[in-house]
Amino acid sequence: MKKKMFFNGYLGRFVRNSTEDVWCIVTYKSSGKFHKSNPIRLKSQSKPTEWTDKVTIDESESLTPKFLWDDGIVKENRIYFQVITDADNNLLSGTYTYDKWFQYYKLSNVVLNITRETPPNLIKENNYDFTMMGVSEDNWVNLVIQKTLTIK
Repeated sequence: MKKKMFFNGYLGRFVRNSTEDVWCIVTYKSSGKFHKSNPIRLKSQSKPTEWTDKVTIDESESLTPKFLWDDGIVKENRIYFQVITDADNNLLSGTYTYDKWFQYYKLSNVVLNITRETPPNLIKENNYDFTMMGVSEDNWVNLVIQKTLTIK
């Protein structure tokens, strides 16, 4: 199966061509350790992933933008994965919340943090990208929001 890397290799995605909805488990080896995902229901036919840029960005607190969004067409999201990247597509922050909002880099509502190091402070006038994935109980990504912002 073909693998596509995101966020300069921080995350990977397996690409498959199929016309059927199926269940799968992803397994892989990293640094000599075997990993196995939770079951994922691939619903590319019955509930294709929705892509949009609809997100509200509240910059009332300097250098700590707050991102707020609504579910898309499919209202089955149980957890939300947010990524902030710099202009070179390097992942600065990767977090999961149950809430439909995330504020950089405040962790009060974060339920899982995959950020490896403390992220840098954002810099005024620099561009950053926000990506949010709404994930259902069966681990299908129903919604992807992508938006570029310039810090004010």
